[in-house]
Amino acid sequence: MGEELDPVRPLLAGPVRWDADGATIDIGMDEVRVDGDPATLAMILDRCDGGSSLRELVPEPAGPARELVELLLRRGALVDAEHAWRVLHRQSSAGSALGRGASTAEVAALCAESYAAPHGETSVALDARPGALSGITTARHSWQPADPRRATTFAELSSILELSYGLHRTPAGRRGTIASAGGMHPLVLHVLLRDPLGPAEAGLWWFDPLAARLRRVRAADEDEIDTLLLDEPSTRELISRRGPVVFVSADLRRPSRKYGARAYRYALMEAGGAMHAALLAAAELSVPARPIGGIDDRLVHSALELPDTAVALLALLLGG
Repeated sequence: MGEELDPVRPLLAGPVRWDADGATIDIGMDEVRVDGDPATLAMILDRCDGGSSLRELVPEPAGPARELVELLLRRGALVDAEHAWRVLHRQSSAGSALGRGASTAEVAALCAESYAAPHGETSVALDARPGALSGITTARHSWQPADPRRATTFAELSSILELSYGLHRTPAGRRGTIASAGGMHPLVLHVLLRDPLGPAEAGLWWFDPLAARLRRVRAADEDEIDTLLLDEPSTRELISRRGPVVFVSADLRRPSRKYGARAYRYALMEAGGAMHAALLAAAELSVPARPIGGIDDRLVHSALELPDTAVALLALLLGG
């Protein structure tokens, strides 16, 4: 490393545990140990908040402080603030130690609560005018095990993919079916087919949104879906019906260069928009659909063969 790191704005990649001999930085499945005087280490690490460049933090091109920060960057204990999404994603992933468990009764109570605005008594009633979309939105619901079995056709899968994240070239650039921050369209959609569907054989497929084509990544692993989604009774029942599974991921390389840490927030908004569009398309086609947030982030990332700059976000089960 060297001068090329001067613009980097170091940010701690995880919580720090202090003891009399130094500090340990927790970075998820791994941890980085730094031995030394805690007071001296704290002076350096406390400033690694993503607000200043390495050149500003450590003006000297050489020395112990510079060597420490460069070492922590190599080990992943520090990241460029532009990549703050790595920290946010890991801390919000399934299986994260953050948060508290809730009993069934507590969950039911939370679902029964609603937002109450602290405003006055004056109000006006809405004057909604039902249209074509209102019938679709009211018909949309998450697929339940008690719902009738209903196979999905290749044409229906194609329509759901195209309507949820199709891209089209225009004289002004690319235009998508949903809004995208900066027009960067970072989402990545894959489809896992355990059985042949129309012209598509069983396997993992990538949806090419500009060409409106599915491109085969690899053959299907018969049992891998059981490990990619977190084990839950209703999910287990639905995946046993062997319908298509759509995975929604986001490659943050380009948007994080423009928006920094906020790129992760924009990616989540865009993923939610794509999922909602997919659910509306499924409702219009009467295709059972169920969004799943309970995915094993690391296993899905590996199974989809995503690059290091991408994160897996959601899955969508379609009728089988």
